[in-house]
Amino acid sequence: MTTTTSLATHYEQFLELLTRAPGTAADGCDALRARYGERIDPSGGSQPIVLTRDEWIRNQIDLTLALGRLLTEDDVVVSAVPYELSFIGAEVDRVIEMVGASVISVGTSGTICPMPRLLGLIEQYEVTALVCSPSFAAELAGLASSLGKRPADSTIRTIVCVGEACSTERLDRIATAWAARTSALYGTPSTPTVAVACDHSALHLCDHRLRAEVRGGKRGELILDGSPTGEVVELWPADRRCDCGSPSRVLVPLGSVASAIRGPDGLVSAVDVERIVFGHRRLAPHFACAVRDGTFHVTCAVADSDAVDTDAMRRAIRGGIDEALGVEAEVTIVGAQDWSTAPS
Repeated sequence: MTTTTSLATHYEQFLELLTRAPGTAADGCDALRARYGERIDPSGGSQPIVLTRDEWIRNQIDLTLALGRLLTEDDVVVSAVPYELSFIGAEVDRVIEMVGASVISVGTSGTICPMPRLLGLIEQYEVTALVCSPSFAAELAGLASSLGKRPADSTIRTIVCVGEACSTERLDRIATAWAARTSALYGTPSTPTVAVACDHSALHLCDHRLRAEVRGGKRGELILDGSPTGEVVELWPADRRCDCGSPSRVLVPLGSVASAIRGPDGLVSAVDVERIVFGHRRLAPHFACAVRDGTFHVTCAVADSDAVDTDAMRRAIRGGIDEALGVEAEVTIVGAQDWSTAPS
């Protein structure tokens, strides 16, 4: 996309044009409903969610400015994110187009485009970037390796991880597997773009349009515009600045409330556990963690289970979690080739 004005100016003008349309509310924002979707509540039931046109466009503006630092017109991007009753798939598609890159939308259902076919598309179209969850990136790399391919030899050079909280330790492991740079974005089912990454890989809250708080401290459930999100985060205080110099507060995603438990020193999240797990260098980037009966149940993988003493590694991981976090964990280690059938 060639333009003589900055992306920010261009899209703010676009937004201003749209908000002058009929349906503009008293506060100057467009109250027309633009997108409908669903979210899963803590009990497992579904709840309807709605974005107004104003909210929908503002989410896209922030994501466009973020991806504009990572992608160019020369990129061919696979978008492997949810589309059904979700905002993120449509948003990512539109944003990639606004950046000027080419997009291949494959979703996550695996019905039309299962992972083996996706690997073929990556090779056929020389795909340079992948937008997906960390779990998807890890499993795709594992599948490629099991088929005799080296993910590091592919044309993929950028991986943008969305839809799942992920530690920097695991992002680094994914980057190594693909020989690519990795970046993260953060959103909730109701607000697809909540925080975007700076050049120092920190996620900055989009606080020019969102009001975020964590009650009772800097770590806990994220309250967004007064509504609980069901997500645990760490929110930096306003007077603590990132090295990038941005005045926007840094937000660290820590996973869902359902995947966190109380430890001796406060709330312990799945991402806290993940950081300990990926202190072990021989692990593949696969990771799953659930809480059952007050205990973390962790599943991780090794590239070659015959070359690793998995019993010793299991004990070391359990001991590391207990020592660092003061909580119990049951740990399962499988071969990366067996990940799709591993218990979680």
